[in-house]
Amino acid sequence: MTVTSSIVNALLSAINTAVSDVDSVSSSDFTPAITTARIAALSPAFELESRFTWETLDVFAVTVTHRVPIELWIKHDGKPAATMQRARDIGVAAMAALVSADGTGYTLVYDEPVSFTVDPGITTVNSLAWLVATMFVSVRDELSI
Repeated sequence: MTVTSSIVNALLSAINTAVSDVDSVSSSDFTPAITTARIAALSPAFELESRFTWETLDVFAVTVTHRVPIELWIKHDGKPAATMQRARDIGVAAMAALVSADGTGYTLVYDEPVSFTVDPGITTVNSLAWLVATMFVSVRDELSI
């Protein structure tokens, strides 16, 4: 079994590598770094869901499915049209990055939907305005007891 934190870090790394607008990532912070210029991809442990199932008669083999939240903090640069476009487009770009890197530290569960929602308003942190979008991605891992 892979440690859940390693799986989350691999997901964030895939997004950071493939999506040019993402300029900071963290699996431990729950607000973006002050130095973030465009988009921060964060995955704090809030709302992480893990399910453990036996898919065979082998009592020592358990399939673990993690539903991982990834928050995408889009920095509002004073141009509402640009902020809204980045918020709309980041979900598809992040999901494409995850599919492209599937198998590199995580295994996506393709028979469970990925959800993507954009908050209904702006969030202010440290006097900076952000539009926050959240996606939930399911990954599978094997646990041997």
